[in-house]
Amino acid sequence: MENYILERKCRICSGENLQLVLDLGNQPPANSLLEKTQINEGELKFPLRLYWCSDCFLVQLLDIVSKEHLFQHYLYMTSASKPIVSHFEKYAKSVFDQFLKNSNNPLVIEIGSNDGSLLGEFKKLGVQILGIEPASNLAKLSNDLNIDTLNEFFSLDIAKQITESRTPSVIVANNVIGHIENLHNIMEGIKVLIGKTGVFIFEVPYLIDLIKNLEFDTIYHEHLSYFSLLPLNNLIEQFGLEIFDVQKQDVHGGSIRVFVSVENNFQINDSVKKMINDEHEFGLEKIDVYKIFSVKIGELKKDLKQVLVDLKKEGKSIFGYGAPAKGNVLLNYCDIDNSILEFIIDTTPIKQGKFTPGTHIPIVSPSNIMKKGVGGTALLLAWNYEREILEKEKESRNNGGKFVIPIPSPVIK
Repeated sequence: MENYILERKCRICSGENLQLVLDLGNQPPANSLLEKTQINEGELKFPLRLYWCSDCFLVQLLDIVSKEHLFQHYLYMTSASKPIVSHFEKYAKSVFDQFLKNSNNPLVIEIGSNDGSLLGEFKKLGVQILGIEPASNLAKLSNDLNIDTLNEFFSLDIAKQITESRTPSVIVANNVIGHIENLHNIMEGIKVLIGKTGVFIFEVPYLIDLIKNLEFDTIYHEHLSYFSLLPLNNLIEQFGLEIFDVQKQDVHGGSIRVFVSVENNFQINDSVKKMINDEHEFGLEKIDVYKIFSVKIGELKKDLKQVLVDLKKEGKSIFGYGAPAKGNVLLNYCDIDNSILEFIIDTTPIKQGKFTPGTHIPIVSPSNIMKKGVGGTALLLAWNYEREILEKEKESRNNGGKFVIPIPSPVIK
């Protein structure tokens, strides 16, 4: 199949002891929203299956859709999410205070800089910035906003080009490392950028949170790896680098912020050893944890579909709230299409007027909630912002509106 390959080896340790632990069926790429004219053209769908390496414990996809197919034009924008913008503001200030405050003319480079939201926060603090972003639409948007951005996939070659003229103090990558197929190439590039004193800081969704909260919809073709500290340590130590700190974060359903530098540059925080101990205790190196996870996901699918079917039988109007990529995974896996959801509201202008891949549900402006949604029932596809959304829609709920929260188990609020 064009744009697709099936890997046979673990992308961290090259081991071949890989076991299938979850099969979400054939799905279209989660961000491949459709124009109305494309609905009847037929869609590319690819296997969405999760594997576990019993050698280094990395959880990963082996069904690889080409990065050019996925990322050349990308519809996810960090600036469209107020909680993420707030998270980035605190993030930049924290990194500045810890690593940049006393530096002379520091440079921060972001890998996968999206629309420049995080770099913009560093710029406000007086820091030099450079973004590296493969999506041409987002790179152009960033440059138009005076966020200096290279429209490239990050690689060892790009790192060498950059260090010919400047050396960064800090390299950041947020919700990006899991998207990269060749982890060894990116780490070679990071090692070049770090030099002797630099720091690499990245955030990734945390595997234990994914398993505990049954966050199966965060598994999609863009996300190739699902990290815990055990395999990350294995990867990073291969390059003479070390993790010297790790911090839990609430974003994206539970994430970790990982701090990396050359060995012996920093004292290793107790948080690193504690998290590794927690992962052993949780059982991430045992297949049973993943088998139980898979069974629970199958049960969640049946339960959620039944809740929605029952609401339809009662004559309820149901629409979707939020059109994140994860929502498309959930809709396709749980067989929830336009016969169940009338429409989906989303605040992102570039998503409005389009249709969800596979399920063909129209995405509209939130103004439609006032026309059709009050008193109706919303399936909260952006469930990771449940608290903020329920507070924001207090008036709608007071008028009889309800929300179905799908994860970790369907509840109506």
